[in-house]
Amino acid sequence: MTALAEESPLDAITVRAIAARAGVGYATFFRHYTDKDALLADVADRLIQDFLRQVRPLVLAQDRRAAARSMCAFVFDRLPIYKALLAGGSGETVRAEMLRQTMATMAMARQRPVEGAIDDLLLSHLVSTTLNLLSWWLRHLDEVDIEAMAEVIERAVLTPVSRLRAEPPAGL
Repeated sequence: MTALAEESPLDAITVRAIAARAGVGYATFFRHYTDKDALLADVADRLIQDFLRQVRPLVLAQDRRAAARSMCAFVFDRLPIYKALLAGGSGETVRAEMLRQTMATMAMARQRPVEGAIDDLLLSHLVSTTLNLLSWWLRHLDEVDIEAMAEVIERAVLTPVSRLRAEPPAGL
């Protein structure tokens, strides 16, 4: 799927093409996935897991700028599939599923127990805002480089979320 995404728009990729590229029969594809969207969800899940393995040490070290830079580099190194998943090629269903999967994976990877509504609110904000910013960036790569985008993510998302986690508003 990821190799095909480098060659064609996502909506033009067929299950037959996926099966042929993978060297399996058409029916074999359906033994593993119900449809192309199910495969995309699996691809997205693997990307999320790989991303978290790469960025987690930087987050634990509280190096937000390096974490944002690493995130942008990770996406940039996998441009075709991220463009397909985030920048319009996959449709809203796949984007919504990627958001759901990312939220679930991030929730499971938390370093500390949930401390109330603020933790859920901040996780939702962190994931959805970051995915939206990355989606925007993928449509403007010729105007915004990795360093600039990393600074935007760090200053607009990571630092404010960190501050709110440290000092939550009263009542949350």
